Amino acid sequence: MADQITQIFTSAYPSGTNPGAVVSINFKGFQFIKSSGVTHLETPNRIDAKTNFRMASVSKQFTAKAIHELIKADKLTLDTRISTFFPNLKGKVGEIKVQHLLNHSSGIADYESLMGDQIKQPLSDADVLRIIEPSETLFFEPGSRFRYSNTAYCLLALIVEQLTGESYANTMKTMFFDPFNMKNSLLYDVNRKIPNRAYGYHPQKDRFIFADQSLTSSTLGDGGVYTSASDYQKWLKNLKKEMKGLNVEEDYLNRLNSMPVKGPITYSYGWFRGLDSTNEPIWFHSGESTGFHNIVLFYPKTGEHVLLFSNRDDLLIAEVFDKIMKTLGIAVQGIDNQQLFTWLSNVYANQIP
Repeated sequence: MADQITQIFTSAYPSGTNPGAVVSINFKGFQFIKSSGVTHLETPNRIDAKTNFRMASVSKQFTAKAIHELIKADKLTLDTRISTFFPNLKGKVGEIKVQHLLNHSSGIADYESLMGDQIKQPLSDADVLRIIEPSETLFFEPGSRFRYSNTAYCLLALIVEQLTGESYANTMKTMFFDPFNMKNSLLYDVNRKIPNRAYGYHPQKDRFIFADQSLTSSTLGDGGVYTSASDYQKWLKNLKKEMKGLNVEEDYLNRLNSMPVKGPITYSYGWFRGLDSTNEPIWFHSGESTGFHNIVLFYPKTGEHVLLFSNRDDLLIAEVFDKIMKTLGIAVQGIDNQQLFTWLSNVYANQIP
């Protein structure tokens, strides 16, 4: 099996001098890690298991877990209205509950659609709040349906800051990164050096264009985590530890907070959750940002995982991950034989297949 997956990976990412990727697998006793490419075209540093990639929307599970910890500490509840934290929100927008932000059932507009041409500098989570404060309408009644919104997770990060009295970045460090020994993981900060950093690129014909930042890549709650394959495995290990002895369906995911997406697939606490072909619970998420594409798949009962992080924003990742899943015999119910990365990409665009 190692030879098959090596062939799949190296056929897609053959060059040691281009932006590349890292793949990590722990599945049914098979453990595998492989990397290819460089972190920056202007340096000789090669991608490896300790390279820090921008996680984009894979970051949402960190934000959701912080909210989960604050709920356990009785700092808020799933039913707390967000006007508690943001009193300037108007009309129906202020009636949104925390659970609606967590499971993308708020009906709130994605801030990207409201930015306008006047935005010239990268946005913060606080900027997102200011952008949506004039809005009084929602796409639908909160809690009635699923509609993916990055705005929701920017607001959740601001809630974390209010309740902890710390910056979101410091809370991530003290709540997760330090206790889990994720030594190199951190939140993006334009003024802070990121160790072992991969820079993002966009393919253009036969070359790669530097594409590491955009106006929407500095928000934190929806996509600001930088981590490596090595550190992220520690994140999953600790998540699995929390699952030990628990009913996965009822405890962490919480049926009351799980919103149907399509068929057996639902969304809860920063993860899409579903079933594989043997009816085992399986969680998954991808991330798409300027210069970066990532995808993770996780079995909460066993801790098994498949992840692929890349510092290039082409769609090659969809084909590679699909071939790896098929080689491992993993299939997700409800995506109608589509590539998982492509299916997720359509969901983010609110075009649920």
